[in-house]
This record gives sequence, C-alpha cells and structure tokens, in this order.
Amino acid sequence: MLQTESPKRINDEKLNSFLRFVIRDKDRHALWLNTLSLLEHIGSRKILLTQSNDDTSEMILRHATEEARHALFFKKAARNIKADFKSGYHTNELLKGNSAKIYFAKLDSLVRSNLKKSELDPFKFTYLAYLYTTTVIEKRAMIVYENYNQLLESQNIEINLQNLILEEEGHLDEMSAEITKLDPHWEARLEILMEKENKIFERFLNQLNLIVA
Repeated sequence: MLQTESPKRINDEKLNSFLRFVIRDKDRHALWLNTLSLLEHIGSRKILLTQSNDDTSEMILRHATEEARHALFFKKAARNIKADFKSGYHTNELLKGNSAKIYFAKLDSLVRSNLKKSELDPFKFTYLAYLYTTTVIEKRAMIVYENYNQLLESQNIEINLQNLILEEEGHLDEMSAEITKLDPHWEARLEILMEKENKIFERFLNQLNLIVA
C-alpha cells in the first residue's frame, strides 16, 4: 500500500454538514446517490476509453467492471430511497452534476499535466495517468464513503457501503503495486497530486454546500 498520507480531512465537517442535510429529504438523497453513480460511471467509462488495447489486463477489466457495478449500486439505492426516481444522468437528476463532472475532468487534466513533465513514452504515460487518477480519486472516495456510511448507520438508513469500501481498498492496493514499480518518483508526485486534488475537491464541496445555505 502506498504510504503517502490520505487526502486532507479539513473538509470533514463541511462534508458531514452537507450529508446530514441531504439525507433528511428523500428527493435530495436520491439525487445525491445518483450523483455518486455518475462519478463511478465516469470512472468506469474513462478506464475503458483509455486502457482498451492489446495490453489490457485482468486488473483493468476487473476495475472497470467494479466501477460500473458501483454506479449501478448507487442508482439502485436512489430508487430504493425514492421509488419513482428517474434513471438517467440529466441535470435535474443530479446534485450539482456539472460540478461533479468538472471535478473529475480537472483532476484528470491535473494528472496528465504533471506526467507530461516526465517525457514518458505514450504507453507508460497513458497507463500511469490511469493509475494516478484512480489512486487520487479513490483516496478521496474512501473519505467520502466512510463518512457517509457512518451517517447512514447512525440514521438507520438501509444502505450499506461496507462492501463497496472494501473493493475500493482493493483497487488502491493494486494501484499502489503498479505505481511503485513504474515510477521512481511516485512519492513526491503523489503528494503533489493529492495536495492539488484537495483544492479541486474543496471547490466541488463548496458547490454542494450551496444547496445547504
């Protein structure tokens, strides 16, 4: 497992304030679950778009499949909260959906810009971009999901993220092994990326908290 620290937790109270507000209303809660579904779906789609080649490994296929399954899990959970919930990813079916998309896109761009400085060959560049983007996003997801799951349990809401969290931990272990093998500068690079991701996530969280205000 990579030994670099987790993303900063300075956002915990702001995150928990948002989550407490969201789960009080079934309509908002369903929209939030569908937004999480969208982010998992974007991740799965990005993996397939960038890693589908003659070197596609079992790890990559498993990761893409599990991300798609997580997207389905959250979409089904939204319908469990609100039986007549629409099943698409239209703006009115998401909470700050554009901000969610911007978060993912900016993080992907951040990783690629950082790696371009290393003048890697095209295959290694694309593969490391996948590994680093996945690692940074899933480190953030672990914080969000753990906070969210604790709140769900405390409110006796019948949605349990524990299996999903364990799968995300497994992804991180696999990413760790690949990154440390391929990038001799992984520790410094990951620290920079996580610091910058924190600012990107802060902006996304600020947008989400506009709903609370």
